[in-house]
Amino acid sequence: VVPHISEEVRGKLLEGAITILDRLENYDEALAVDQVFDRLNQWIHADPVGDAVACAGWKEDSLRGSLPENYQDMCTDEKLASSVFDPTYDIVALRDQRWLADIAKTAQGEALDDIDIATSIFRWTIRSLAIQSDPPLFATADSPGVRWFERGEILLSGRGSAAQRSWIFLELLRQAGLQGVMLATVGRDGNYRPWLPALISGGEAYLFEPTYGIPVPSLAHSGVATVREAVSNPAVLTQLDDDSRRYPVAANDMSSLAVLVVADPQSLSRRMKLLEQDLFGASAVRLAVDASRLGSLAVEALPQGERKTVVALWSFPFEVRRRRQSKDIAVVQALAKELRVMGVVMEEKRKAIGLATGKRTIRPLYAGRLREFRGELEGPNGAKKAYLLARPSNAAVAELVSRLPDGQREAVRKIYEQMKEDATYWLGIVTLSEADYETAMDYLGRMTLLASPDGRWASAARVNLAEAKIEAGDTKAAIKLLREDRSPQRFGSRFRAQQMSSDSMPKTPGAQVEDKTTRSPSE
Repeated sequence: VVPHISEEVRGKLLEGAITILDRLENYDEALAVDQVFDRLNQWIHADPVGDAVACAGWKEDSLRGSLPENYQDMCTDEKLASSVFDPTYDIVALRDQRWLADIAKTAQGEALDDIDIATSIFRWTIRSLAIQSDPPLFATADSPGVRWFERGEILLSGRGSAAQRSWIFLELLRQAGLQGVMLATVGRDGNYRPWLPALISGGEAYLFEPTYGIPVPSLAHSGVATVREAVSNPAVLTQLDDDSRRYPVAANDMSSLAVLVVADPQSLSRRMKLLEQDLFGASAVRLAVDASRLGSLAVEALPQGERKTVVALWSFPFEVRRRRQSKDIAVVQALAKELRVMGVVMEEKRKAIGLATGKRTIRPLYAGRLREFRGELEGPNGAKKAYLLARPSNAAVAELVSRLPDGQREAVRKIYEQMKEDATYWLGIVTLSEADYETAMDYLGRMTLLASPDGRWASAARVNLAEAKIEAGDTKAAIKLLREDRSPQRFGSRFRAQQMSSDSMPKTPGAQVEDKTTRSPSE
């Protein structure tokens, strides 16, 4: 029997859970997850009447049946209809959507219409997630990938493949109140291959290229190309051809596209729908997906070919979950290596009211990331302060390492080195977002690209340094940097360089010859 709890107490239980998630950097995360889990379960079971009514009016999304057999166990009737919050995946999903909701608010800036908002969010995604090739858009035995990370882990790492960029972009669109889906090309055998994300707005599907890092430019106007325009005018996609290879998708490949809706077991569940309905104002976050409705909207935005448009759930989020549930050792090791710096603790000195000074310990990189997501950049509790704290001097690192046993010193020194590199790069990204281009160029250029020309942030620093130089008016230097890009984003960089260069200049001087075999843009 569930004890009676007043609506006021019930509201405080929910408020307390969300408050913890809003400032997760201030808590021990394992204890925080337990508290959120307990409060949410007390909250949902304290209203048995409302729960029963919701249960009677709730039904599973018909697109669940579109999932391949090896994912069906994640979305059984019992699991989707359950009113018991899962202590692992439900809380992680809620945490990640809370972060995405914060980012969506800050990333859209002053944009007002759908296309401008989506473009601003896309630019945030590309700037904030350094391009990787792993995991691929379409995993195969020859290209399985290991970076099968959840959304929050992708955001914390600041690195993402085309598939991960697409996933984050589409989730951010949802948090901004917009509609977006993955599009896939369909082969003669009926099999489909994921291609790129599209904004659905005003009966049109607007194309965004995650590997190239650009919205697909319209030839009819100055904005973003739509599927209908790309189908009717082959030049929309051939403009993305490079001297060394053709763009992997052509207009005739778009005669029959598939619509892939982004969802996961949590967003299809009844309990998340109930929770979303009780979150208002600053706590509002979109947790549930009406996949069938979104799929229908997307179909209406596509030109209709001879075949009926396939609508299905995108398997990528479910593949992430499958790999994590299997405890794939390669995935576990990749995640540990990527996020180990998030656990480094530093002592922070701060002035206390009425006292001389005070001290506290924080995880500076973790705190910096979460503050950046919320748009809290300046001040003693801002992201920049945390990132600066994550850059201790060489002498300070040497002193810290000297306290350790000989066998641990080198490993710990490398962690501090990675932390400093990460913090330096992210300071460049933060100052770039603030339009402080001179400071951004110093962090991204001298302190990242020149300091570690072969480092893990070098390619991303080069592309973002080019952005800073464009904004500062140094177009010539920006073009040079873009043409030097050798990352998976290189074709988009060359395209942008060509756009900025004069017609008399060579298209791709010094371009490396690429394999002309047709392949996914992400490969």
